[in-house]
Amino acid sequence: MTEALLGWFHRHKRALPWRQGRTPYRVWVSEVMLQQTQVGTVVPYFERWLERFPDVSTLAEAPLGEVLKAWEGLGYYRRARLLHAGAQEVVRDYGGRLPERYEDLLRLPGIGTYTAAAIGSLAFNEDVLAVDGNVKRVAARLFALPGVVTEKTVKDHLLPHLPRGRAGEFNEALMELGATLCTPRSPLCHTCPISEDCAALQRGRVADFPQPKAKKKVPHLKRYALIYQEDSSLYLRQRSQNEMLGGLWGFPLVEDAPAGKRLNIVRHAYTHFKITVTPVLHEEQPEDAEPVSRTSISKLALSKLDHKILQGLAEYERRFVES
Repeated sequence: MTEALLGWFHRHKRALPWRQGRTPYRVWVSEVMLQQTQVGTVVPYFERWLERFPDVSTLAEAPLGEVLKAWEGLGYYRRARLLHAGAQEVVRDYGGRLPERYEDLLRLPGIGTYTAAAIGSLAFNEDVLAVDGNVKRVAARLFALPGVVTEKTVKDHLLPHLPRGRAGEFNEALMELGATLCTPRSPLCHTCPISEDCAALQRGRVADFPQPKAKKKVPHLKRYALIYQEDSSLYLRQRSQNEMLGGLWGFPLVEDAPAGKRLNIVRHAYTHFKITVTPVLHEEQPEDAEPVSRTSISKLALSKLDHKILQGLAEYERRFVES
């Protein structure tokens, strides 16, 4: 199985920018960006990121606001904050070089078992297995694993097949297989290099694996966005690190309905919750906000939610002028 998988990978692997000129830092950045984000979305962000922050030291020295601005639109901003904190720790405690051991990588901010294994195997050739969503799906079908598939179960079944000294290739090949052939829906089993070893396929039950997790009810928040204008400035606030969208700038959000002209409702969905926001042209200056000239707003890191609010404000102002 292993040799068939690796042979297929070397013939069909995609030409992705983080596979070129591979360094520990490039592996780290790409793996963090790829968490819960599609490859096609990540590619341009990765390339721009490396132009602005070509190494760990450059990233560590950059202001957090600049880091968040470079991440703007990629979502899950906690990843960017932890990547920045991790870079500072690498410079401070490891002389600007990522630690090579899996156990040491786990101590860095934002690096869990998967990311540590990915960096360890791809950058330092350490014999560790990296288990992400793609690998779980491949393993679930390959071994017809019942129930909700855990990282431990996957490792128990795949570690005997891990080729010593080639763990990075093996991990990449499994992830590539899951991303391109062994997809959640309509898998291309007829072109799979390890189809003969796939227990789910032999049983004609590929669609039954892996068993989906029970869906949790997604909370739905309702808020009001305070839009206060003074001359050519809008009053925005930078959210604290402990808040939703921490570190980003945006309009103050409140739960109770304020007085003022209401604009069109804005809706946005995140992974763990949904939010509906009613922008309000507020008549009082918000206490925790500060004026930002309209020409300077583009320099700040804003969430997609706040960009939608800005767009709605611009549309309202355009209609107001035209009328």
